[in-house]
Order: sequence, then C-alpha cells, then structure tokens
Amino acid sequence: MDENKTTVEITNENLEKAIQAYIDERTPDNLGNVLNLLRPTKLYVPAMLKAPDQPLPCFLKNNEGEQYLAVYTNKNQIPPEPKAQALLHMPFPACNSLVMKQDLQLLGMVLNPFSHNLVLKKELIGKLHEADIKLANTKKVKMTPEQFANYARGQAEFGTLPVHLFQEGEDFVNRLCEGREEVIDEVFRESFGDTRLYRGSKSDYDVMALDIAEDLTLIRVDVPEDTVIPSLCFRMYLTFDPITKKTCYFTIEKGKERNSRLLGQVTEDGKHIVHGDAPVEGAELQKIMELARTTEDGLTS
Repeated sequence: MDENKTTVEITNENLEKAIQAYIDERTPDNLGNVLNLLRPTKLYVPAMLKAPDQPLPCFLKNNEGEQYLAVYTNKNQIPPEPKAQALLHMPFPACNSLVMKQDLQLLGMVLNPFSHNLVLKKELIGKLHEADIKLANTKKVKMTPEQFANYARGQAEFGTLPVHLFQEGEDFVNRLCEGREEVIDEVFRESFGDTRLYRGSKSDYDVMALDIAEDLTLIRVDVPEDTVIPSLCFRMYLTFDPITKKTCYFTIEKGKERNSRLLGQVTEDGKHIVHGDAPVEGAELQKIMELARTTEDGLTS
C-alpha cells in the first residue's frame, strides 16, 4: 500500500454548478443536465439508528406536513444541528428506491435543502426509478477479455478523456502537460473499472504538449499503432485556448475500410462527429489547429 496516498473528499462540484444553473434558469435542458450528473453520483444521507445496524434516513417535513428525503451533494452542505447518528453514502438510484417505498409516504427528494433546496417530486423520481429497473433487468452481454479491453479503451478515447477535458478545463490541461503519459495511463485505467483487467502502462503512450500561440495550446496523445482496431484511435488531440478557455477534442480513428483513417471529434455534450478522411500525417496538425480556431466547439459552419 502506498502510504503517501491521501483520501480525496467527494464534493460533486460539477453537479452543484448544474443545480445552481437550473435554479437560475429552470429549463428542460438544465434539468436534464442535473439528472444526467445525478445518475452515477453518490449522495450523503443523514440517518438515525433504530439499532446499531439499522440506520433510518432522515426526512424533512414542510409546513403542509409533506415529507421528503433529504440528500446532500457533499458533507459541507449538511447542517451541524440536529446532528445525525449516522451518515449514509448512497447511490442516486438507491435514493430513488427509498422515495418509492409506499410505507414511507414520501412525496419526493430534496437536494441540499439548506442551500439549493432543489425538490424532485415523486412523479419524476418514479420515472427515473422505472428506468433504473429496466437497466438492471437488461440482459448482460458476455465479452471475451479482448472484447472488453477494446470496449474499455473506446470508453477512454471517446468518453473518459474528453469528459475530463470538458469538465475540468484548464486544470486538466495543466495536469496533462505536467504529468503527460502518467495522466493518460490513469485515464485509461479509470475506464477499465476493474484495474486487474487493465494491461497497459504509461510506457504505452506518447504525449506531446505544444504552446502553438497565445490563443492555442495543443496536446497530442499517441497510442501503440499495432493495437488499433476499427473504431478506435491512433491518436487524440486536445486543444485549449488560454484566452477564451475554449476546449476541443479531436480524434484520428481507424475506419472500417482497409487503410482508412478518419478525422473525428467529440463535442462537450458527448456527440461524436466524423469530419471525413483524416489528412496525411504531415498536414494533420494544421487541420486540427484550423478546426480548433473555427466556430463554437471547433465545428465549421
């Protein structure tokens, strides 16, 4: 065990920003963003103890006598008084299941009741709960270790890495410029979930960071070319504008046709776009620079 490692307190900062954005402007898109961030999140739930091994979550009652499950995005949101006897760390779907228990007669869930005070009514919770049940009942597809490795690698290239870039922005760019191959190795390891199935190492990757100009930092990430199969990447480009703080993410992908290479892009909302055939490697960098400096998200108009 590495004694120098420290425990990182989960804060759910991106979720809290999304909640505040929805409170400021209650649009369907903003609500959807909150729910998308909630789905994989664990929330803090204060509880009292019926017995040493029987915690009972605390409920909040409004002036009309309606009860709601109180949940918190981080410990700092929880008031010091009244002090709970236990603090549960529950996945959001588990919170939904609790709200839907008929005997508890809850009318919904309230997020950070003493700050954001965002109420999710039982009708909405019910729809999310039904979706959770359907997902849990979906027949699992069996994969060989090689198929899983390719799947997890695709998750890293088209999901985990761009998500880090778009959510953390300049902080991630700085971390990547400093840690280079070690950071990329961490990202790929994260996508495998069970790290026992991950066979990569930082020596597999080649990261080059370039300060092209005042308005453009570019990071090129290469993976071993002999491991690339169709739909995976030969390399990825992460771009950052230090002035506007705009980030873009581009890919050089192996196409399904023989010797086919495609120029792709992942946008901030997770959309995968293919711009067509990738330019020859000598012209590749110039094309990425042009796209990064065009309209919003690097997309040409």
